Amino acid sequence: MATLWIREYADIGQSSDGDQIPIAAEPGRDQTVTFTTSTASAAFAGTTRFIAFRASADFHYKVGETPVATTSSLKILSTELLFIGVQPGHKIAAVTG
Repeated sequence: MATLWIREYADIGQSSDGDQIPIAAEPGRDQTVTFTTSTASAAFAGTTRFIAFRASADFHYKVGETPVATTSSLKILSTELLFIGVQPGHKIAAVTG
């Protein structure tokens, strides 16, 4: 079994001048999913616009309302941390591979 760690973010950071900068604004909301076969997270919060995620093993992922990850889905190595934009209420599913 592998573990997927997810942090949800509502906003990106802002400089002291109010300009948006490409970093996530803490605090975030955390989720953890244990998976081997395709397993989906809980739905993202209504304010979530971005997520950061990584896993304890190489995995494939899919995001959507009812996602099912397969070994044909995009593969991410366990050494990577990925940031992506998402829609509130969607989920992320992961499968080992």
